[in-house]
This record gives sequence, structure tokens and C-alpha cells, in this order.
Amino acid sequence: MKSAITIILFLLTLNLFSQQDSITNYFPDGKIESFIRTYNGVREGTALFYYENGNIKEEINYSKDKVEGIVKIYYPNGNLKEMFNIENGRREGPASYFDSSGVHIEDVFFSEGFRKDQEFTLIGEYRYEDYLKLLEEWKQRQEEKKKKSDDMPPEQIDEKNFDDDPAYFVNAEVMPEPIGGMNTIYRKLTYPEEARRKKIEGTVKVLAFIEKDGEVSNATVVEGIGYGCDEVARLAVYYTRFKPGLMKGKRVKVQMVIPVEFKLNK
Repeated sequence: MKSAITIILFLLTLNLFSQQDSITNYFPDGKIESFIRTYNGVREGTALFYYENGNIKEEINYSKDKVEGIVKIYYPNGNLKEMFNIENGRREGPASYFDSSGVHIEDVFFSEGFRKDQEFTLIGEYRYEDYLKLLEEWKQRQEEKKKKSDDMPPEQIDEKNFDDDPAYFVNAEVMPEPIGGMNTIYRKLTYPEEARRKKIEGTVKVLAFIEKDGEVSNATVVEGIGYGCDEVARLAVYYTRFKPGLMKGKRVKVQMVIPVEFKLNK
């Protein structure tokens, strides 16, 4: 009886671990380019992306194949460049920025993807624990504001001065477009060898923050297909110039999701 129970437990454990896997991509010289954890074929957990010199480039958390949680981006020298939080596909809470020597520069705050005015900055030695505390304080402040706003009458909205607005609009009257159309993005794509070999096709969705001059200040994959396609799509969007978004005829900053399709030639 004990032997039968032991065998059953062993098989259950084996089945559990068989669902967990990881994908490792390599540079041509054999160094690791990315290490991505998966569960049942989708990205789950922390994914690491590297520079060719071996230093970490990005540390991204995934939940059910979507970016969720804290994202860290590094300089080629290994120092932290920026750190921010993603919830429901949007930036939420503090985004902390550092110079290439590792010195903390500032904290910019986001609420439901919209950039807010800076509220306060940490002073002195900056640690990951400090960021977590800052994020928790931000969430508490947002909850308090929400409770207060529920008891307030609707605010009378005045004519906006879009020149001074720091927010990234989600629905501008005229949305940004790549100069030269989507072909401008596709010309920058190189189909990853592993994806081609395994006949991977699909659409990578990249959240782009587009400035008033049409430059992309940041690009983050919010839904991907893996096998190297996500980073290729992100960089293609990041290095594309856009026609800026417009509100009442004035240029505004816009955040929008850019779908990048990967399809093999038959």
C-alpha cells in the first residue's frame, strides 16, 4: 500500500514539474541573451534579458504571459537605469530613474498609465526595499484619494491647456501614426532564428509612450509570443518616429498599444 502511494505521489510531482519550463536564447557567441520562465507554455515569473557583455539588461515579471509587477531596466555597465510597476498592462505608482553611475535622479508617478506630477523623492542611499515602500505608500494615498472623491460632487472641468499637460493620453482626437506607416516598423524586424525554426507566429503588443515630437520615450511588451520576438518588436517600435497625437489641434503625449505581427512566408 505504501509503495502504491509513493508511486502516485512521485507521478503527481513529475507531472507538476513537467508543466514548468524555461526558454533560453543565446547571442551568436554563445552567451545568454534571455532566460524566460514558462508554465504550461506561457510566460510566468521573472524573465531576464542580457547585454552581450553579460550584464543584465532587463528584469521583467510575467503573469499569464503578460507583464505584471515590477520591471527593472539596467545600463550596459550593470547599474540600474529605471524601475517601475505594471498593473493591468499600465504603469502604476512610482517610476524611479537613475544615472549611469547609479545615482538616484527622481521619481515620476503614474496612475492608470497616466504620468502625474512628482510628489516626493527619496533622499540618500536608494535600495530596492525603499522602492517597495514607496510603491506601497503610493497605493495607500491613491486609496485615500478615491475614498475622498466618492463623497465629492463632480468636478467642473475647465478648458485644458494641453501645452502644460504632463499626462499621456489614451484616446487623443488624432492618434499617432508611424511615419511611413507600419511598414516602417516591419522593416526594422528580424525574425528570430529560434522562432523561425519552431515556426512561431503571432502578434506582439507593445505599449509605446509617444512624446509631442513623435519620439518614443519608452516601449514595453504587454503581450508577447516569446522566442525572441518580443524584444525584436519592442526595439522596432522604440526606434520608430511617429506623427504626434493631437487634441484640439495641439500636439499631446500619447500612450498606445502597437500590434506587431510575426508571420512566416509560406
